[in-house]
Amino acid sequence: MLQHPDGEWTPPFGLAKMDNGELILMASHRCEDGKERTVYCFSSDNGDTWGEFQMIPGAEASRPIMLACLGGGVLRFISDKRYWSSDYGRTWTETMPSDMGFEGSPLVDYDNNGRAVRIAEIGYRGLPEKGWPEGAFNAVFRWSDDGGRTFRDVISPDEWRYTETFDGVSYERGASEGSVVRARNGWLVAALRTDMPVRYFVPYLELEGKGEYVHYDDSLEGTGVSVSQDDGKTWSSVQVLFEAGRHHAHLLTMPNGDIVMTMTVRDDVRDGKLASYRRGCDALISKDNGLTWNLDKRIILDEYEFYDGKKWFNGECGHLYSVLLDDGRVITAHANYLTKGASLIRWSPE
Repeated sequence: MLQHPDGEWTPPFGLAKMDNGELILMASHRCEDGKERTVYCFSSDNGDTWGEFQMIPGAEASRPIMLACLGGGVLRFISDKRYWSSDYGRTWTETMPSDMGFEGSPLVDYDNNGRAVRIAEIGYRGLPEKGWPEGAFNAVFRWSDDGGRTFRDVISPDEWRYTETFDGVSYERGASEGSVVRARNGWLVAALRTDMPVRYFVPYLELEGKGEYVHYDDSLEGTGVSVSQDDGKTWSSVQVLFEAGRHHAHLLTMPNGDIVMTMTVRDDVRDGKLASYRRGCDALISKDNGLTWNLDKRIILDEYEFYDGKKWFNGECGHLYSVLLDDGRVITAHANYLTKGASLIRWSPE
């Protein structure tokens, strides 16, 4: 466990291996004034030990999303603004406005010298037009050739929207945040946070205004996968892996070509039912460039039971990031809300 010394809520949102041999972990720390601000720390021994948490001076940065190492000491993340560092995270002197909502991980393509030549990312612009959760999110995919400062080929793939029928009525569903990675064969693989299944919110909407109301939240959103074989111009239809309860997916391409997906388990929903009160973090592996995923061979990275007696979907966990080490192992940082800190799991997918 990695915790802030004052004991306040500090979930991890970013983890990166830099070309100076260090790891950087970025988290959101809830300060005395109740606001969340970005903190970060370093490890020089593959995560065995970590330095003290530091804060970006003068910044109102909250949750440091989409951390990416661009090579040569350059780092980039997004929160209230877009931030860059050119000295391995010691200072953050360049900022630009942020224009979308995010959580996930970007794809970075490098040249032969380990410098980023392009970035691909997935985000969303605002809440659905029909409101949340009945309206469908509209995920956006885009490329950048200058480290995330400007963007090209911005699209909202139609394939990332689908129809779900409940009680004879059809509803449009979509995706919001996402992670994207390049498979060994050159394809792009996206892990998308899919909208909440209709059966969880329609009965509740019917109770509103009648003196009754049952709360629902985004813990009941799911995870789907889409593949592009033409560098993001077109995408396959969303293959829903988990319709509810598992999301915040992060993707890594391993040296042997396997693609590893780590994800938060807020609700253990299987076959349309709550299977247990297990919370934590799971991993899946694809051996065919993201086309199929063996759901029967989930790797359990972290687990604990929780139920507050009120909301069966209250997962008390969330947010994660994974990084590949030089020796082929993976470190996954995952937020356990009960401990208010980060669970750091170093593991081997093989």
